[in-house]
Amino acid sequence: MMKCSRLVFEKKLIEERIRVDGKCPITGGLLTMNDIIPILTGKVQNSSSVAPALKGPSSSNNETSSCVAAEESACPPFPDSITKDIKFNQRCLLQTRKRCRTISPSLATVDALRGYIFNKGYTIHKTEMPGVLSLDIDNSKDIIATGGADANAVVFDLLSRKIVSTLNGHSEKVTSVKFVNKGELVVTGSGDNTVRVWKRSEKGSYKCKDIVDHHTAEVRAVTVHPSQKYFVTASLDCTWQFYDLSSESRVTRFACRKGSESFSTAVFHPDGQILGTCASGLVQFWDVAKQDDILKIDAHTRPVTSIAFSENGYSLATAAGDGVKLWDLRFLRNMKTFPSDDISQTRSVDFDHSGKYLATGGASISIYEIGASSDPVAIFSHMSSTGDFSCVKFGKEAKYVAAARTLGSKLLLFGTSKGKDS
Repeated sequence: MMKCSRLVFEKKLIEERIRVDGKCPITGGLLTMNDIIPILTGKVQNSSSVAPALKGPSSSNNETSSCVAAEESACPPFPDSITKDIKFNQRCLLQTRKRCRTISPSLATVDALRGYIFNKGYTIHKTEMPGVLSLDIDNSKDIIATGGADANAVVFDLLSRKIVSTLNGHSEKVTSVKFVNKGELVVTGSGDNTVRVWKRSEKGSYKCKDIVDHHTAEVRAVTVHPSQKYFVTASLDCTWQFYDLSSESRVTRFACRKGSESFSTAVFHPDGQILGTCASGLVQFWDVAKQDDILKIDAHTRPVTSIAFSENGYSLATAAGDGVKLWDLRFLRNMKTFPSDDISQTRSVDFDHSGKYLATGGASISIYEIGASSDPVAIFSHMSSTGDFSCVKFGKEAKYVAAARTLGSKLLLFGTSKGKDS
């Protein structure tokens, strides 16, 4: 156990990490052997919380593809240092989640969620080019980032209720936006085929630090590794690409080799070794370090629009025009299906950090309690003609829900009446 953080690791793993870079894999703080406190514990099983099938053999290399012209080119292997780091982080994050994961006593209750109302909407994107397509929250600084059809990303401060920075530089819509390292960086993906990395200044504004342009079609998703050291982009060019965030240089590229399917989204598993991607109704799982396609789930009859892993490591939510499905990856089984209406499709899903609640966004926002009834515990709507909810995300401890619409220009906040602006 570590003296300062009280985090618990396997002795061999943390000693190896101290020898490699002298830093805690979770907090990033400096460590020495003197910081280790030995403890007595029962035997820890060396197994993943992800289904055994996720460790299975890769798919056949005989599959043909018209996905990209460069499909025959070999993908360079990961540097050994990154492969080892990904595997080490996976073991550490798994152990930490098993031993330390508890539900906060401050988590919003079901009764509290039922009482949530629409607080206020903030116009943060250009009204002449409406559409908010992506959203992320950094709870450490109480800031929200959004990506819009106006080609801008915006960082909004929840405490002051003001825009603190407009990230201008993309020439097409911003399809994905993610905070990194407690809001010190923002990574954006765009319809202009590029990804930009933005760095926070001391005053809170963001400036473009780097541009990566390895994709040949629209970038649909950016997902950040749990270690905050790496990120992956997924594109309509049928490739996902892995980046080392310390240098923003391309580490590897892997071309999809099944049919002509374009990726619609991508998300890292909480342990960081598995990547989930979507193409049409198919959900694929990849061993990132090996670049292997290790499992496919024919999840929906219509194109998958959003997926989310729970922090418990085994629950997965998938959304499409035919509804939302909840999966247990330990048994590769669809546990529940929440049907969509005939008019709109579900465009966004998000678990709160505890894994107790699931939010879905479509014509309205529905909140479900995992393990309880299939009926939503709360439904939020904001009377508007600005399309479906394109993105929805829980705030810290589910104390509020942030959302936006496909044809709107506003950030929408739902919560208790006490949080409503006067």
